[in-house]
Amino acid sequence: LAGEIAKSASEYAALPANSRQVPILIFGKADIVGLASRLRPFTGQLGTVPAVNIPDSHNAGDFGYFLIDAPHPYRITKEQYEKDLTDGHLDVNSVRERAILIAPVKVKGAGIYAGDVHAMQGDGEVAGHTTDVTAELTVKVSVIKELTLEGPILLPPEEDLPPLAKPWRKDEWDEVLKLGRQYGIEPEPVAPIQVIGSGPTINEATVNGFKRTAKLLGISIEEVRNRVTISGAIEIGRLPGIVQVSLQTPIRILEKLNLAEMIVKHYKLPY
Repeated sequence: LAGEIAKSASEYAALPANSRQVPILIFGKADIVGLASRLRPFTGQLGTVPAVNIPDSHNAGDFGYFLIDAPHPYRITKEQYEKDLTDGHLDVNSVRERAILIAPVKVKGAGIYAGDVHAMQGDGEVAGHTTDVTAELTVKVSVIKELTLEGPILLPPEEDLPPLAKPWRKDEWDEVLKLGRQYGIEPEPVAPIQVIGSGPTINEATVNGFKRTAKLLGISIEEVRNRVTISGAIEIGRLPGIVQVSLQTPIRILEKLNLAEMIVKHYKLPY
């Protein structure tokens, strides 16, 4: 069957008329026959154009690292690597329908682009690839004024959030308020966010995510680590170096960043 599909790869891949690419189906590979999986499509690349001329595949802190002092025209410096990339190539499987991605802008006009759509993928893309497909993508674009980002913020669908980062519901929050006030404490309203961290390795990507979060929220890295431990998680987006740093974030901080209204609405928070 794989051999027959390979003969009509473009048709099976449903390539758009103006597309110029070679579908992987042309290889006729069929190594794990009979394996069923669930369809969970997402966009592997969605973001803004970096401030340096590089292949879109390398617009991320892991793959982009290989361009530092590389012996070809796409060579970049360490400084360009640290400042000019936008992490548009995430392969984070929560960048899917009903997600909100807040991307850094590093060139005039932002240059929004998308691609690398996958039919499904487990966390990490550990095989180094997954099931590439064609897709029609509809994106609503808004501009957030006076917000400076070093990397993306992701607001995934609620069901994709890790357990401790899931939004409070009214009945839960009423119980939280009741318990806190018994001891003279006023619980602080919070909202979940995911800050993307990237780097050559998972450990370096995690540290990068902590630093980005601390700078964005104006808190210490130690506080970030504790908030993530108590009210969030670190999730692997892609090996070798893309992570999602999830945490419940005080609404008062998000208000200063012009993000509170959007996030409260997205997750239907009770305050």
